[in-house]
Amino acid sequence: MIYPLNNFIMKWSRFNFLLNTEKKGKLLYNSYTNSLIKLDNSLFEILNSLSTNKLSIERCLQLFSKDEITFFQDNYILVDDDDILVEIMHHQSMARIFNRKHLVLTIAPTQNCNFSCTYCYEKWRESGRMNEETENMLIDYLKLQKQMYGLETINLTWYGGEPLLEYQRIASLGNKINQLGLHLIEHEIITNGFLFTGQTIKILADIGITSVQITLDGFEDTHDKRRPQANGKGSFEQIIKNLDAYFAGEYRDRFVIAVRVNIDKRNQENYLLMYKWLNDRYKSSKLIVYPGWIHLEDVNPLKKICFNRNEATDLCLDLYEKYGIVAEKFFPDDINMECLVRNPYSMLVGWQGEIYKCYEELGNEKLIVGHLKSERIWENYELLAKYTVGIDHYQDSQCRECAYLPICHGGCPKRRLENKYEGKNNDCCTPFKERLEDFIELYCSL
Repeated sequence: MIYPLNNFIMKWSRFNFLLNTEKKGKLLYNSYTNSLIKLDNSLFEILNSLSTNKLSIERCLQLFSKDEITFFQDNYILVDDDDILVEIMHHQSMARIFNRKHLVLTIAPTQNCNFSCTYCYEKWRESGRMNEETENMLIDYLKLQKQMYGLETINLTWYGGEPLLEYQRIASLGNKINQLGLHLIEHEIITNGFLFTGQTIKILADIGITSVQITLDGFEDTHDKRRPQANGKGSFEQIIKNLDAYFAGEYRDRFVIAVRVNIDKRNQENYLLMYKWLNDRYKSSKLIVYPGWIHLEDVNPLKKICFNRNEATDLCLDLYEKYGIVAEKFFPDDINMECLVRNPYSMLVGWQGEIYKCYEELGNEKLIVGHLKSERIWENYELLAKYTVGIDHYQDSQCRECAYLPICHGGCPKRRLENKYEGKNNDCCTPFKERLEDFIELYCSL
């Protein structure tokens, strides 16, 4: 909204950051618009004086032309009230959360797994597999959402356990979902890669999968210790055989292959080694190798081996400075979205038709929020309310005053819930917090 100049009581926005970079010189970044503007030395000094209250807004305005003032106003550098901008963001967030035309849907056709990973957080694994009755209940639910609420688009993820243990269910259910006439904006599967073979690859291609996430925690010795098969045998060799066959086969580059290298302070060097080795081996523009940060509970004695936010940032910046590897986005993401946890209609559907809000809650009966068999679908309104409203960062006084709010989005909702209702002290802030200039400096060198 643009206010008339004669009624506009302007002030320096708290969402402004003045940066002095080696590569691009003086810059102004605004987190509300996610914009980066180059400044000359004179303008930088004026704005710096304004931001530090060494120069009054009245005196500052005398130094600017009307066009400059209009530019600053249009780009929210000079604002009437930052709190109004927060309310606008809050309103937009609520609109996204309660939008029933889009659904974030995760399906776990089984909780069975052929691996026994040392850091697995699925504590409540129950043996079983989705049957046709549950499959049809899910399809009926999607049909109802389309008919009653105008559902148009879905972000669909297959999850487990190991979902490819139930590849036939994925084929059947995937085909039925495709027949509903809904647009799948994202369609991915999270798999350990052990069963990513010719037959399953064809099924995934046929139902329109676009992205496959596979985890490799290093080379054979390291990976097999951290991610062994359930029978205790290694898994690295078979996963690499599968990737070799895929990249040499007819479906090469059909999917984005996102290889996640889970790291802590014991195996951090494995990310760099795997990044180079996999990219040299497969030479594909659709191969992404990225670090996954191990998270352990505070009571776990191994918690100290996990990276904190600043340590993870240091590692990512170091990877680029030394090796040119972009392991983290250097410029803030302006995509406004809400985790499925925050959206009261989005869901993770378990193999029995039970509904959860977070991957980490799969199998925990206490955290089931509904069931496809239930007449109303939703049942645990207390937990739904906590996720949607109780941990709303736009109602958190510290978040509302934070200059990073527009690019942070409140952090992980699960961690926020643990902080508020379980007394934990998780760091939920964006990696850019207090490190923005470091990131922008490297962004300017790309």
